[in-house]
Amino acid sequence: MIMSQIKIRGARTRNLKNMDVTIEKHKINAFVGVSGSGKSSLVFNTIAAEAQRQMNATYPSYIRNRMPHMEPAIVDSIENISPAVIINQKALGDNIRSTVGTATDINPTLRLLFSRFGQPFVGYSDLFSFNSPTGMCKTCEGLGIATEFILEELLDCERSLNQGAICFPTFEPGSYRWKRYVDSGLFDNDKPLKEYTQTEMNLLLYSEEIKPPTPNVGWYKSATYAGLIPRITQTFIQNPSKSYRRYLPDIRRITKQEKCPVCQGYRLNKQALSCKIKGKHIGQCLEMQLDELSDFLRSLSQEGVQQMLDNILQQLDHFCQVGLEYLSLARETGTLSGGESQRIKLIRSIGSSLADLMYIFDEPSVGLHPQDIQAIGQLLCAIQEKGNTVLLIDHDPAIIQLADTVFELGPKAGIYGGELVSVGSFEEWTRRQASQEPLTRECQDTSANSFFSVENISKNNVKYLSVQLPKQRLIAITGVAGSGKSSFAKALQEQYGEEIFYVSQKNLRTSRRSTVLSSISLFDEIRQLYSNKNHVTASYFSFNGKGACPVCKGKGFIETELAFLDPIRSICEACHGNKYRKDVLQYTYNGKNIVELLELSVADSCHFFSTQQKIAKRLFWLNKIGLGYLTLGQTLNTLSGGELQRLKLASNLDCQDKLIILDEPTTGLSSQDIQSLLRVFDDLLRKNNTLLVIEHNLDLIRLADWMIEFGPGSGKKGGQVIFEGIPLDAINDPKSVTGRFLP
Repeated sequence: MIMSQIKIRGARTRNLKNMDVTIEKHKINAFVGVSGSGKSSLVFNTIAAEAQRQMNATYPSYIRNRMPHMEPAIVDSIENISPAVIINQKALGDNIRSTVGTATDINPTLRLLFSRFGQPFVGYSDLFSFNSPTGMCKTCEGLGIATEFILEELLDCERSLNQGAICFPTFEPGSYRWKRYVDSGLFDNDKPLKEYTQTEMNLLLYSEEIKPPTPNVGWYKSATYAGLIPRITQTFIQNPSKSYRRYLPDIRRITKQEKCPVCQGYRLNKQALSCKIKGKHIGQCLEMQLDELSDFLRSLSQEGVQQMLDNILQQLDHFCQVGLEYLSLARETGTLSGGESQRIKLIRSIGSSLADLMYIFDEPSVGLHPQDIQAIGQLLCAIQEKGNTVLLIDHDPAIIQLADTVFELGPKAGIYGGELVSVGSFEEWTRRQASQEPLTRECQDTSANSFFSVENISKNNVKYLSVQLPKQRLIAITGVAGSGKSSFAKALQEQYGEEIFYVSQKNLRTSRRSTVLSSISLFDEIRQLYSNKNHVTASYFSFNGKGACPVCKGKGFIETELAFLDPIRSICEACHGNKYRKDVLQYTYNGKNIVELLELSVADSCHFFSTQQKIAKRLFWLNKIGLGYLTLGQTLNTLSGGELQRLKLASNLDCQDKLIILDEPTTGLSSQDIQSLLRVFDDLLRKNNTLLVIEHNLDLIRLADWMIEFGPGSGKKGGQVIFEGIPLDAINDPKSVTGRFLP
């Protein structure tokens, strides 16, 4: 009996309060509670982290140093822990060369298939890889897209070089890149660009690297000249350095991306695309919907092909089983939602025959329509029935009901959470939930007086769609996964530009050096207040600048590297973990030094900055959306998924007379958190905003003023509006899939 239980004693990671927990192995265990209550701190940052640490310890130090690491758990002991398979919502990667096919290892088998059975024979499997020099299209370098510069945006032809004719950052008059052109001796620097000859314009824009024959005095002897377009392409577009990401908006302004005219977007060279099986080349197979690809491969009858196909078809069947049949192998992983990424990771584990493992899931219901949740539930049960232990965090009762035991953490969030509130069956947890007040809205209004007309919207599977959106109402955009909801929202943003405000699912970047205050763009302003009050430079109040503790460099801890062994981390004795130099702490604002200020909660800081209107306004939204318990200096790497989602929303919702699109804002939120969110929605509606909310949460959908449902299926089977109107009217509409789950 002892070995059949995981025993955790004295868990103190993040906000956990010396927690003792006993978890039954070989069962499904659900962890619930409000966002920030300590669920992730227990499941991921304690149990998963310790399982990973102990597993890594079995490998040689050289290998261990190259394996992924989580922060060490703060816990007295964990007994009888199993090796962990961690299936979280982190993206599979946003590299343009990473696709669904490369991330799931289906592509290598498909390449082998074409190299063996494709006609005519053109070469071995590497030839069919767009990431291989032998297979990639040379024109687009295997990316499938060609970047075209919009010269009207790049250049102001009414001006000369001396007047700033190059309209791109770091090429302004006086900058070192600008000097590369005015000091080259190749141009009349006072001549407007509109008077340039074709030869001069080609030299300015397209020249390869050359040594200018007669450069001006300021020219560096070792320097070379290159045209604007190759210079910007090499430095800003092809450069993988993160430091250049801040120029992405300017790159998008001066360029447009078109399908590569040589490979037609298939990424491969002509030789690879000339090889076909049953009339299809590999590029066409990669572009097919996965259910269509499965049908195509099953139709092949060549001798010897079946054994190779079995592995691909098994994985494709798993994709369909988890509701991802609308994807293609060519889909870039950077375009996948968190829920899609998580389900792809789940597919890797479905066919495994390993037993007595511990599978850890972070909200397996995220991004799923109620119709799709049943299939995920069956997979979770199948994993448990193989003799594995399942730990999952979720808020959806349809997933939680699968659990043999429900652990509720709380009672609230942040410093007010971190305790084990209850342990029991799903039925016991449900009875406690029934005592809570149902979700409500203050200004629900299903009458629509005026509409926003959307005409000819097209993107992905949404084709030439026209729809009427009631103004100043909460509109739920629903439909099964892949039905066209996000495509519709992105097309709206592209077509209507400044009239649309879109808060996507893209996560905030988290690190130990980014704080709640910096994420809402207030840290600079607050540092300036301290600077003005104390007559010292603002950089003194930054732990990333002059104010950083000289011993730990503003980290708050000392990390000792031990060659191939794991590093040892300890709190910095010089600053006691507060990250600042001692002399900085003598400077105050309203009686608090910068460290004391960063320890304030959001709720308390609203009062502290009541006379600073801009600061108080930003903090008001954080408090309103239910994040008042966070401290201003809390680092983003300590926040839960639900907290990060609301932080992003609160950072962007101070607007009026806008059409606001929110992509699954209830992700990671309990019903109490959603109630706070609904209050924010009502405030925004009072400011004459119109809210479009892409959602699967049935409680929120019921409270919406209007519903637009996409479907009837996914991918090519979707993209149509199958219901428009008051949500509860969908119950009696036979076309509505969502309506079946609303009663």
